[in-house]
Amino acid sequence: MSSKNPFVQIANRYADVPPRLRRPLVTNAVGEVIPFVDTAGCYIEAYTPRRVAVRLDDERRLRNHLEGLHAAALALLAETATGLVVALNVPDGSSPLLRTMGLSFDEFARSAVRAEATLTDDEGTQIQSRPLGQIEVDVTLTAPDDDTTLVSGTLKWAWLPEERLSDDP
Repeated sequence: MSSKNPFVQIANRYADVPPRLRRPLVTNAVGEVIPFVDTAGCYIEAYTPRRVAVRLDDERRLRNHLEGLHAAALALLAETATGLVVALNVPDGSSPLLRTMGLSFDEFARSAVRAEATLTDDEGTQIQSRPLGQIEVDVTLTAPDDDTTLVSGTLKWAWLPEERLSDDP
């Protein structure tokens, strides 16, 4: 049985493609589902139900007044990584929705940054087994060539049946 979840469909569509080709294909496909991911220039490096890694390159349009990556760009990266790992697990007919975001800006981000969010097998099963729920997902942002934590945080995600998100009476 195939999934109706567009994020699972993307993962399935490119599962057998070599990684160097899979990453840009998944990035483009996710950008079609979530246009802002494309607009912001997010690049998906890992995309599985247990681990998502998303990168933002250092571009002038993403910088703050101190020539580092803007806090809002870093928050977007954290939201994208955690949201996608949750979205890859929500059951058909449900959608993820961000509830809260808590981030700590530990070090100044002066170059490209990668956000990584993971779920345990038990957490994935918890999401998949219910049409409605909440989960806290930890995220760490680092420079792609350095393990120094630049930003860390926890985002609380809910998932609920899509009809509860509808404006229809």
